[in-house]
Amino acid sequence: MQQRDRLLWQVARSTGGWTSLFLAAALLDAVASLALPMALAAAIDAALGGESTGPALVWLVTLLAVSTLAQVAAELVEATTAARATGRLRHRTLGHLFALDLGGQRRFAEGDLLNRLLQGTAETAKVGPSLAGAVVALLTSVAGIVALLLIDPVAGAVFLLGAPVVWRLARGFLGSSTELTERYQTAYSGLASRFVDAMSGVRTIRAGGTAGREARRVLAPLRELRHYGEALWNTQRDVGWRLAVLVAALQVGVLATAGHGVIAGRVSPGELIALNTYLGYAFGVFRQVGTLAHLGRARGSAAGVSEVLNTPAPAGADGTAAGPPLPAGTGAVSLRGVRVAEGDRALLDGVDLDIPAGATVAVVGGSGGGKSTLAAVVGGLWRPDAGVVSIDGMPLWQADQRSVRDAVAHAFERPVLLGETVADAVVYGDRPVAPEALRGALRDSRAESFVERLPLGPDTPVAGLRLSGGELQRLGLARALCRDARILVLDDTTSSLDTVTEREVSLAMDRAARHRTRLVVTHRAATVRRADLVVWVEANGVRAVGSHESLAADPGYRALFQQPHGDAPEDIPPVAEPRTMEQA
Repeated sequence: MQQRDRLLWQVARSTGGWTSLFLAAALLDAVASLALPMALAAAIDAALGGESTGPALVWLVTLLAVSTLAQVAAELVEATTAARATGRLRHRTLGHLFALDLGGQRRFAEGDLLNRLLQGTAETAKVGPSLAGAVVALLTSVAGIVALLLIDPVAGAVFLLGAPVVWRLARGFLGSSTELTERYQTAYSGLASRFVDAMSGVRTIRAGGTAGREARRVLAPLRELRHYGEALWNTQRDVGWRLAVLVAALQVGVLATAGHGVIAGRVSPGELIALNTYLGYAFGVFRQVGTLAHLGRARGSAAGVSEVLNTPAPAGADGTAAGPPLPAGTGAVSLRGVRVAEGDRALLDGVDLDIPAGATVAVVGGSGGGKSTLAAVVGGLWRPDAGVVSIDGMPLWQADQRSVRDAVAHAFERPVLLGETVADAVVYGDRPVAPEALRGALRDSRAESFVERLPLGPDTPVAGLRLSGGELQRLGLARALCRDARILVLDDTTSSLDTVTEREVSLAMDRAARHRTRLVVTHRAATVRRADLVVWVEANGVRAVGSHESLAADPGYRALFQQPHGDAPEDIPPVAEPRTMEQA
């Protein structure tokens, strides 16, 4: 069974109770509908024969009422089933996505993920009602065919002549609609990804005056999208008109045969009317193009959703215990033979590195050299494709990931505030934070002063709050400091701070995180001078490890701090305490 079909089966099973209720209501409607023609035939034959029509009319009205109520119930249950299945599948998909490491998440573009999470899950979740509806429709059609054969075997045999043709048409349509839906979803994801990219760079587009060119770039997949959309509808149209011709020919043949039966005396007038109604039900098997289209779209959408769900997530990343906890220690980190690849491109390759416990280690290098990837690997955000990362002697990916989150705290260049208030954003995590730890973190990150000036201080809502890049970075640093982590991974977290504030934050960090291991990705020579050790990353590997003074003899190393984003070494006065640095 293919992954998409396995997912469809899981979704259908997860809504088993509601789907069964829908199936019961649909079957009740089908039974009542199938009994209606015979009740009508009995009433007509009774009237033509001069007999009492009362019992037949009562039976007819009862069947109509039951059919109407069953239809209403089926529609309500169908909507409820689809909504519940969609919510459950979206929750599952989003939870799995968050459990992936950065390598797994970066396999999918943001717009592509949004399409799979929203449209893909909604289409996939309809599989339960769609399958139940298809089963009921098929049973109703089979019952109609059986009724035709019982009323007039000759007319029923004429109808069955079209069955092989219908089977071939239906089978071909299901396969082509599934394939076209997959391609349509891929094109749609491409358009969504371009739109998300454009929205994130709207200032650049505005400044460059390239709105028209960017609009053309974003909308470029529309041609492909239109092609597959039209191909899908054209396929459905072609199947539809072929079935329409077949239905018309069979209808003429069946009714002509039944009419001859009335003349020959083998079919009564009432039975002829019932046969005509049952013929409509029997033709339902020819009119399953819409149902097959729904199933095809569901299978195509399930392919995209199952690709996300089948991307391997690290054991224990979903919050469940997996493996032993990290041993007690002081934060010694070791990397051996680490390789990280994205597609065919190596982001890190053959990295061997030892970070002493309690040391402040600055990571420097040119843009794209692998600095942030190295920080993500050390902090457990990205599982390497090869090699081992150990914390205090235990391989990081063999440990319970909850203990890894307790041991490692992160701060990023562009922190995102998650939570209802500023205080919520700072203490955001899977462990509670004491109020005194929050206050200390705000103080040490030099965020306390501007937070107190906010309308409600730390209780100010995050929604609509506008902060500078430096203020956001200080809150991001506070989020890392408020936890008693033995390792701090700080990825370019002071890039938006002015030199004076950066120095104040660094000195405060030296005091607040004196005994913690710190891995600091930075471009600033002032930060590097305060580090105990410098790791020079170049060409996706470690070029050199040493003190700032020893590495400064290399012209290539000195050139790193003469770039626009660095500080010129000669402009940075010596610091009395060559101890530590930060990133907020």
